[in-house]
Parts: sequence; C-alpha cells; structure tokens
Amino acid sequence: MKLELPIAADLGTHLADGAAAAEYRRGRIDPYVGLCDEIVLNFTGVRTANSSFVNGLIVGLIEQHSVTVLKRVTFKGCNPVMQVLVQAAVDLGLAKIDGRVDA
Repeated sequence: MKLELPIAADLGTHLADGAAAAEYRRGRIDPYVGLCDEIVLNFTGVRTANSSFVNGLIVGLIEQHSVTVLKRVTFKGCNPVMQVLVQAAVDLGLAKIDGRVDA
C-alpha cells in the first residue's frame, strides 16, 4: 500500500510551526509506517518552510521509527530550499539516533 500526503494542501504553502508539523506526523504518518510499503511526502506547492517545521516532521519520524523508515519514505516536489531543509533534517535525525547529538 502507498500513502501520499499533499503537504501544501494539508498544511499550507508557508510552513513555520514545528509543533503543527509534529502533530501532523503523529496523526497522519506514524500510524501508517507499519502498514504502508511507501509513504510519499509531497511538498509540491510548498513555497517556504523553516527548519522548525521540517525538523518537527522528519527528525521525529526517524527518532520514532529508526533509520529503516527512510527506506519507505520519499520526499517529492521539493524546491531547492526544501531539498536543503529535508536533507538537514534527515542528517539531524540520523545523528540523534546514532547518539552524536543530544535529544
């Protein structure tokens, strides 16, 4: 089963609330990690975001489900700024589970 989440449609095109991102992850992503072979986070239409939002969405996902979740998650429609933020969040999540960064 594949789950594709339209981030802009669900949360807007300007994303800056880390708490909202964490709540979205807990409600819309976490319950499906064990059920879906592929989870697509579709950022098409997202114009701006900050690290608080992206970290709230991605770092928590990695911390909650370990590095293996990255085998099932795809990041789609990322503009160049979103690409940098997503990569930084993935790197931070990996550093946290490796113990290189305190939680």
